[in-house]
Amino acid sequence: MAKYNKLAGKHIVVIGGSKGIGRGVVEAAIESNARVTLVGSSQQSADSAVSSIKAEYPSAQLVGLGCDLSQPTIDKDLDALLTRAAELTGEIDHIVFTAADNLTLGKLEDITPDAALKAAHMRFLAPVMVGKAAQKHLAGATSGAPGKGKDKSLVLTTGSIASKPNPGWSVIAFFGAGLSGLTRNLALDLSPIRVNAVEPGVVSTGLWDSGFKSLEEREAGLQRMFGHLPVGKAGTVEEVAEAYMYLLRDSNATGEIVQTRGGQLLI
Repeated sequence: MAKYNKLAGKHIVVIGGSKGIGRGVVEAAIESNARVTLVGSSQQSADSAVSSIKAEYPSAQLVGLGCDLSQPTIDKDLDALLTRAAELTGEIDHIVFTAADNLTLGKLEDITPDAALKAAHMRFLAPVMVGKAAQKHLAGATSGAPGKGKDKSLVLTTGSIASKPNPGWSVIAFFGAGLSGLTRNLALDLSPIRVNAVEPGVVSTGLWDSGFKSLEEREAGLQRMFGHLPVGKAGTVEEVAEAYMYLLRDSNATGEIVQTRGGQLLI
């Protein structure tokens, strides 16, 4: 019996899996022989991502679904999404939430109530609703001796701003720190479903694209800005995805915030 390939055959739903860190988690889950439902912001984006991934992993057990979490119907939309995922791929074992939108908040003195509430939708409301949906759709989780029960979990995503303040980021820091608190309390409210979060530092993803004209320019710019970190660079998707995989595998971890930040807090 394999003791360490714990995700083989498990069904993992990655919400936000069409690009960025979520895309990395999808690929890592496929390499772990899991069955994966990739969720994009639309069916088109999900289909495009699935097509691209299957070109690299032809035998992947991968399904793509679209769900626009920006809508006021998010509660019903998540319920329908996870119901459909279970219909297509079987009982859900783990949910990973990495969905995000571009940061558009400016200086504190320029923030309006509408802008703050818009930013709060994906960073406050969406994770809460995902927690609610997980309680229903990860039903059947049991605790006990290894191998004796069903290990089910939810992994959320916060950011290093939750731990290290940065000028001009007060509202986002509020959301980030709130996600850490939400994670710990959901671990109690959803028990025996495990709930954890990953706190990445700077990661080279498309969220930085608005400030650069090309991928090459983005990489060079991030190196200029973050080459001073102890690891000498910004993080990569492949590196940060490992933190999520750890939390999916370790059935003894709940209420934990795993940090992968390149030594950012050391300087």
